[in-house]
Amino acid sequence: MTADPLRCPLCGQSNQCAITAGLAPESCWCMTADIAPGALAAIPEAQRRQSCLCPRCASGAFPSAAPRQD
Repeated sequence: MTADPLRCPLCGQSNQCAITAGLAPESCWCMTADIAPGALAAIPEAQRRQSCLCPRCASGAFPSAAPRQD
């Protein structure tokens, strides 16, 4: 599966990434967020460094099932 840079690799929802929206990196929500330790580890290997987590998944509320494929 190809990663979509606009979608969270864990839940498939919008990741709300400022960079992909053409905004300055420092304006992104993730620059001041605490990322749950297990959130990054839960990203499938093939999708790592391809797209950002959404705020919900980054907080640790990510689904245990595979991400949705729209």
